Amino acid sequence: MAILYTIGALLLVGMIYAIFDHFRMKRLALKRGKPNICEYARSFDYRNVDTSIIREVWKEVQDYLGSYNGTPFPVQADDLFEDTYNLHTDDLDEIYWTVADRLAIDTEKPEENPYFNQVTSVRNLVMFLHHQPRTGNS
Repeated sequence: MAILYTIGALLLVGMIYAIFDHFRMKRLALKRGKPNICEYARSFDYRNVDTSIIREVWKEVQDYLGSYNGTPFPVQADDLFEDTYNLHTDDLDEIYWTVADRLAIDTEKPEENPYFNQVTSVRNLVMFLHHQPRTGNS
């Protein structure tokens, strides 16, 4: 019976954490206002960085984060995945693989990428994907 109480307490703590995190993200989204892809794109050196990667990372992160009051989350390039979004690395992998598949980016030999093991922000993810070679399927 003690195990059931323990499991119930853990579930309750998890639900409370999820609710607080939802309201934290909602407060941040409302503070930032409407999403602005132009402002986001201008925060990159878009003449030297593939704009399709910039756009797809924006879209995929927004899709992952959802919407608040019917408005998609306003992603910014310097948002940290762990600190800003509480995003687990497995979820970050999902975003990475989705964008890489959609844009025919080669996912082999990531250790040769100068951004390897440095993807902590939206900007770093864009730069990591930008430095990966394209496959022949593009």
